[in-house]
Amino acid sequence: MKKIIILLVLNLSLFASVNDIEKEIYATILRAIFPNKPTISVWSDNKNKTILLHQIPFVQITSPQKADIVFIYHEPSIPTLPLKKIIFVGSYSLLKKYKNRVIGGFFWQKGRPNIIFLEKNLKKFHIHLPPEFDKYIEDTP
Repeated sequence: MKKIIILLVLNLSLFASVNDIEKEIYATILRAIFPNKPTISVWSDNKNKTILLHQIPFVQITSPQKADIVFIYHEPSIPTLPLKKIIFVGSYSLLKKYKNRVIGGFFWQKGRPNIIFLEKNLKKFHIHLPPEFDKYIEDTP
Protein backbone atom coordinates (compact mmCIF):
# COMPACT_ATOMS: atom_id res chain seq x y z
CA MET A 1 0.00 0.00 0.00
CA LYS A 2 2.84 2.40 0.84
CA LYS A 3 4.41 1.73 -2.58
CA ILE A 4 1.16 2.64 -4.33
CA ILE A 5 0.89 5.91 -2.42
CA ILE A 6 4.53 6.80 -3.15
CA LEU A 7 4.02 6.08 -6.87
CA LEU A 8 0.83 8.15 -6.89
CA VAL A 9 2.60 11.10 -5.24
CA LEU A 10 5.51 10.85 -7.70
CA ASN A 11 3.13 10.77 -10.66
CA LEU A 12 1.17 13.75 -9.35
CA SER A 13 4.36 15.79 -8.84
CA LEU A 14 5.55 14.89 -12.33
CA PHE A 15 2.16 15.92 -13.77
CA ALA A 16 2.29 19.18 -11.84
CA SER A 17 5.73 19.99 -13.20
CA VAL A 18 4.60 19.30 -16.80
CA ASN A 19 1.65 21.64 -16.25
CA ASP A 20 3.98 24.27 -14.81
CA ILE A 21 6.26 23.95 -17.83
CA GLU A 22 3.30 24.22 -20.22
CA LYS A 23 1.96 27.25 -18.36
CA GLU A 24 5.34 28.99 -18.62
CA ILE A 25 5.61 28.17 -22.32
CA TYR A 26 2.12 29.55 -23.01
CA ALA A 27 2.86 32.68 -20.97
CA THR A 28 6.10 33.24 -22.92
CA ILE A 29 4.36 32.69 -26.26
CA LEU A 30 1.55 35.08 -25.37
CA ARG A 31 3.95 37.79 -24.19
CA ALA A 32 5.95 37.41 -27.42
CA ILE A 33 2.84 37.73 -29.61
CA PHE A 34 1.26 40.57 -27.60
CA PRO A 35 4.20 42.41 -25.97
CA ASN A 36 2.28 45.61 -25.20
CA LYS A 37 -1.04 44.21 -23.98
CA PRO A 38 -1.45 44.17 -20.20
CA THR A 39 -4.33 41.66 -20.45
CA ILE A 40 -4.67 39.08 -23.20
CA SER A 41 -8.09 37.58 -23.98
CA VAL A 42 -7.95 33.91 -24.95
CA TRP A 43 -10.27 31.05 -25.71
CA SER A 44 -9.57 27.34 -26.07
CA ASP A 45 -11.67 24.42 -27.26
CA ASN A 46 -9.93 22.20 -24.67
CA LYS A 47 -11.24 22.38 -21.09
CA ASN A 48 -7.91 21.36 -19.50
CA LYS A 49 -5.98 23.97 -21.52
CA THR A 50 -8.56 26.61 -20.59
CA ILE A 51 -7.94 25.84 -16.91
CA LEU A 52 -4.17 26.00 -17.47
CA LEU A 53 -4.36 29.29 -19.42
CA HIS A 54 -6.63 30.80 -16.76
CA GLN A 55 -3.80 30.31 -14.23
CA ILE A 56 -1.60 32.79 -16.12
CA PRO A 57 -2.05 36.13 -14.33
CA PHE A 58 -2.40 38.36 -17.41
CA VAL A 59 -4.78 36.02 -19.28
CA GLN A 60 -8.53 36.55 -19.40
CA ILE A 61 -10.75 33.73 -20.66
CA THR A 62 -13.46 34.88 -23.05
CA SER A 63 -15.56 33.77 -26.01
CA PRO A 64 -13.90 32.88 -29.34
CA GLN A 65 -15.38 35.98 -30.96
CA LYS A 66 -13.89 38.35 -28.35
CA ALA A 67 -10.55 36.58 -27.90
CA ASP A 68 -7.26 38.11 -29.03
CA ILE A 69 -6.08 34.57 -29.76
CA VAL A 70 -7.71 31.14 -29.79
CA PHE A 71 -6.02 27.87 -28.92
CA ILE A 72 -7.40 24.96 -30.92
CA TYR A 73 -6.92 21.26 -30.17
CA HIS A 74 -9.86 19.79 -32.10
CA GLU A 75 -10.31 20.15 -35.85
CA PRO A 76 -14.05 20.95 -35.94
CA SER A 77 -13.41 24.23 -34.09
CA ILE A 78 -11.29 25.81 -36.85
CA PRO A 79 -13.79 26.17 -39.72
CA THR A 80 -16.23 28.00 -37.41
CA LEU A 81 -13.74 30.77 -36.57
CA PRO A 82 -13.57 34.09 -38.42
CA LEU A 83 -10.77 34.29 -41.02
CA LYS A 84 -9.16 37.24 -39.24
CA LYS A 85 -8.85 35.43 -35.90
CA ILE A 86 -5.35 34.61 -34.60
CA ILE A 87 -5.23 30.84 -34.17
CA PHE A 88 -2.60 28.76 -32.36
CA VAL A 89 -2.94 24.97 -32.52
CA GLY A 90 -2.01 22.11 -30.22
CA SER A 91 -0.93 19.44 -32.71
CA TYR A 92 1.36 19.07 -35.69
CA SER A 93 -1.44 17.56 -37.79
CA LEU A 94 -3.61 20.66 -37.27
CA LEU A 95 -0.63 22.88 -38.04
CA LYS A 96 -0.07 21.11 -41.35
CA LYS A 97 -3.75 20.95 -42.31
CA TYR A 98 -4.49 24.62 -41.53
CA LYS A 99 -1.09 26.10 -42.38
CA ASN A 100 -2.79 28.95 -44.27
CA ARG A 101 -4.83 30.01 -41.23
CA VAL A 102 -2.78 29.43 -38.07
CA ILE A 103 0.19 31.42 -36.81
CA GLY A 104 1.79 28.43 -35.10
CA GLY A 105 1.53 25.56 -32.72
CA PHE A 106 2.74 24.12 -29.46
CA PHE A 107 2.62 20.39 -28.87
CA TRP A 108 4.52 17.58 -27.17
CA GLN A 109 6.39 15.10 -29.35
CA LYS A 110 8.45 12.23 -27.95
CA GLY A 111 8.25 13.80 -24.50
CA ARG A 112 9.61 17.16 -25.64
CA PRO A 113 7.84 20.47 -26.21
CA ASN A 114 7.77 21.68 -29.82
CA ILE A 115 6.98 25.25 -30.81
CA ILE A 116 6.54 26.31 -34.42
CA PHE A 117 5.55 29.69 -35.83
CA LEU A 118 4.65 30.10 -39.50
CA GLU A 119 6.42 33.11 -40.99
CA LYS A 120 3.83 33.85 -43.70
CA ASN A 121 0.98 34.00 -41.19
CA LEU A 122 2.95 36.03 -38.66
CA LYS A 123 3.42 38.64 -41.41
CA LYS A 124 -0.26 38.44 -42.38
CA PHE A 125 -1.22 39.37 -38.79
CA HIS A 126 1.65 41.90 -38.43
CA ILE A 127 3.17 39.94 -35.56
CA HIS A 128 6.85 40.60 -34.87
CA LEU A 129 8.35 38.12 -32.43
CA PRO A 130 11.44 38.89 -30.34
CA PRO A 131 14.77 37.63 -31.77
CA GLU A 132 14.93 34.73 -29.29
CA PHE A 133 11.98 33.19 -31.18
CA ASP A 134 13.77 33.14 -34.55
CA LYS A 135 14.68 29.49 -34.14
CA TYR A 136 10.97 28.60 -33.93
CA ILE A 137 9.94 30.37 -37.13
CA GLU A 138 9.54 28.24 -40.26
CA ASP A 139 8.39 28.82 -43.83
CA THR A 140 6.13 25.73 -43.87
CA PRO A 141 5.39 22.94 -41.43
